[in-house]
Amino acid sequence: MITSEKLYQSNKYKVILGKGKSAGFCTLWNEPEKIIKECPDILKRSAIVGTLYSRQGVNIILRNLALNPQIRNLYIWNNGALSCSPFGVSGKEILLKLWKKGINKKREIPGIDFKIEKEIDVDIVNKIIKNVSLKELSDPKIHTVAKKLLESKEAPYMKSVRFKDAIPEVIDVFPSEKVGFIVRGKTITDAWIRVVDRIIRYGTIKGTQYGTQQRELIGVTWVVEEEDPDNPNLNMDLPKSLKQTIGLNKESINHYKSIFLSPDTPKGVKYTYGNRLMRYPGAKSEVNQIKEIIIKELKDSIDTRRGVATTLVPWIDKDSKEPPCITQIQVLQTNKKMHLLVTVRSHDIFKAAIPNAFGLRALQKEIATQAGLKIGSLQITSQSAHIYEAEWVDAKKLVQCSLWKREPYLGFDPSVSGDPRGLFIISIKDNKISAHFKTPSGDDLLTIVGKTAIEVSKKIAQLELVNLPEHLLDIGAELQKAEIAISTNIPYIQDKPLIFESIKNKSKKR
Repeated sequence: MITSEKLYQSNKYKVILGKGKSAGFCTLWNEPEKIIKECPDILKRSAIVGTLYSRQGVNIILRNLALNPQIRNLYIWNNGALSCSPFGVSGKEILLKLWKKGINKKREIPGIDFKIEKEIDVDIVNKIIKNVSLKELSDPKIHTVAKKLLESKEAPYMKSVRFKDAIPEVIDVFPSEKVGFIVRGKTITDAWIRVVDRIIRYGTIKGTQYGTQQRELIGVTWVVEEEDPDNPNLNMDLPKSLKQTIGLNKESINHYKSIFLSPDTPKGVKYTYGNRLMRYPGAKSEVNQIKEIIIKELKDSIDTRRGVATTLVPWIDKDSKEPPCITQIQVLQTNKKMHLLVTVRSHDIFKAAIPNAFGLRALQKEIATQAGLKIGSLQITSQSAHIYEAEWVDAKKLVQCSLWKREPYLGFDPSVSGDPRGLFIISIKDNKISAHFKTPSGDDLLTIVGKTAIEVSKKIAQLELVNLPEHLLDIGAELQKAEIAISTNIPYIQDKPLIFESIKNKSKKR
């Protein structure tokens, strides 16, 4: 029998040890504990039982096979509601390609964008592929599947090999306020990439209940203003494999729409968000919180603050190892636009956040339509916004390409750069700087007057009148120009360069 000492970081990457000797059994996202409870024969016939959640899990499987060369058959059970989702199949596709095409000296699998960890010996991997049979099982009946798990009488094909532990790329952490961040975007991907950026820059590196490391930000609120749930914006120039990992494809989005819009639970799944929202297990009967609470409250009063639904069921979830991550939704309206406010207790930003957001946006439109309102903003507050260590490298490359290395736009586009709080018109009168604060449409709000740029800017900062960093920096530059114009007695026009006498004289001579 295999012991925990013969596994790779068993405290971090948990598997269930069985009574078999030469068979490994792997599910795709389905819960191994539930399957074993339903069919104990799986544990009797398998040496190791685990699940494959992501592409990076392929590395863990290879490490455990190298440590246990007596395993000659690796079975993948691909049946189940989540096994067929884009997330469930991503790791499986890599395994199948690896066994079919092998791996080259660059740690690459021909025809797929994936590299094994640099600490894993390529020659050993090819030896594993040659000696371990990979078998895909699709039968929906787990008892039938169990009968197909066969013991091998062959001897171990090599000595046990333990590769060096994987060392993720070191990423420096910038200092920050630690709790409470907000980002905005017109589309889901606009806002999401900025959340990823904040986590990579400011996230605290810490452990998890599962033994893995994470980078975590506490209290991240991201606001999506204009995403059309019927025509999702998928325009990010990324490799197909990375889009699959983050869920930026129609298959993932459609899958998660059904999770939020349907009250039904697929076979083998304890609950879905739609199930908890529309068939909440009440004390006497199930409650459709969307219809009986949220939509009812909106129809009774458009200004309701009672349109709240929860997914947590204390008497069920208190002992669960997988309580809902999205715990509450609420609706509020302004000017007949219905906003959806979502609370997420634990948010895997890199792998789950995008399809979740599209699912929520679809639910928002459904509620707004039934309540006779327009769709407003989607606000998601991720209380624990985190990225697991296996995705740190990809996440950093993504934000470098999308944000850090991108040349800034030097012009001004009101639809992109306009501050929703208003704008400043700066002028000079009686050797003083006047900053006239106006609404985005140009109506007067207030005027701040001072002798110096610092005096006016400090007052603007004290009142927190504007929001966008780009706007604040522009105001600071303009105020300083106005002060220079006063001190040198030259004209000042906002957004125009200062023209000094020497420049004027040179122009006249020409």
